[in-house]
Amino acid sequence: MAEKTAESMDQALVERVGKLDLHASPLEDLQLARVITRKQQALTFYGYSSDNDNSDADEEDGRMYTRRERHDNGNMRYLKTYQNAVDALGRPYERLVEEKHFDVDGVCRVDVHFALGQSYLYRKHYFANQRLKSESVFWVEDEVTMACVKNGWWRQYYESGNVASEMQYDQHGIRIGFCKRYAPDGVIEWVKDYTKDYNERLAAFNRRKGELSLSVMEAAKELGFAELPATVKEVNSVYRTKCAPVHPDKTPDPDATEVFISLSRARDVLIAYFEKKDSGAAGKSNGTA
Repeated sequence: MAEKTAESMDQALVERVGKLDLHASPLEDLQLARVITRKQQALTFYGYSSDNDNSDADEEDGRMYTRRERHDNGNMRYLKTYQNAVDALGRPYERLVEEKHFDVDGVCRVDVHFALGQSYLYRKHYFANQRLKSESVFWVEDEVTMACVKNGWWRQYYESGNVASEMQYDQHGIRIGFCKRYAPDGVIEWVKDYTKDYNERLAAFNRRKGELSLSVMEAAKELGFAELPATVKEVNSVYRTKCAPVHPDKTPDPDATEVFISLSRARDVLIAYFEKKDSGAAGKSNGTA
C-alpha cells in the first residue's frame, strides 16, 4: 500500500473536517494539519517533579539574544536585545526587541522598545538626571530595514520636567489635531489645529472645483482633445497622464494645484456626458425612450 503524502493527508483532512478552529477543533486535527507541531504534555501529577522535567523544550526560533558593549570604565554603554528572524526572501536579519544607550556614568539616556507582534516602536530620551527628555512613537513599515514614520503623540520636555512641545501624527506621519509649544515656565507659545487647517483647504479645493463650469467640448479641449473623445477609457488615460506631474502630492508648485483642479473638473464633465449618453442609449434599447 502506497504511503500517504503530506498533500494527500491535507486534502483528506480538508474533506473530513472542513474549516479548522484553533480552540474548537480536536488536537489530532490541528496536528495533522501541522497547525500545532508540539507534542501533548501528558503526565501523572502525583510523583511529578519539576526539577527533573526537561521534556517540554523551547523552540529555537523563540530565543532572544542580547548584545552588550561597555565603556572603558566598565559601565554599560550599549545593550540590544533581538531575535533572529528571516524575511520574505529567506534572508536572515535581527528583529529588534529592545535597545538601550548609556552614558559613561552608566545612566540610561535612550530607551527603545519594539515588542514582538506589534508595529509600533517606542523611544524615550532622558536627561542626565533621569528626567524624561522626549518620548516618541514610530509606525514601523519594515522590520528588516526599520523604515518608520512618525505616529501618535511626540512630546519633548525641559530638564525641569515641564513640557516643551506636543505634536500629534496620523498614520501617514503627518501632523494632525492640536500641536503646541511651551515656554520653560509652562506658558504656551505656539498652537495650531492642523485638522481644522486641512478641512478648510479641502473645502476650498472642492469649492473651486465646483465653481468651474465647462461645456463638453471645452472639457475635451482642456484635456487636450482636438475633438470629442470616443470612450471613457480614453478620457481616463489622458487625464492620468496630464495629472501625474501636477498632482498636489507630487509637486510643491502652488500653480500646479489649479491646473490639477481644472483637469479634474474637465474629466468629471466628460464622464458625466458619457454616463448620460450611455443611459439614454440603454433606455432606447429597452423601449423606454
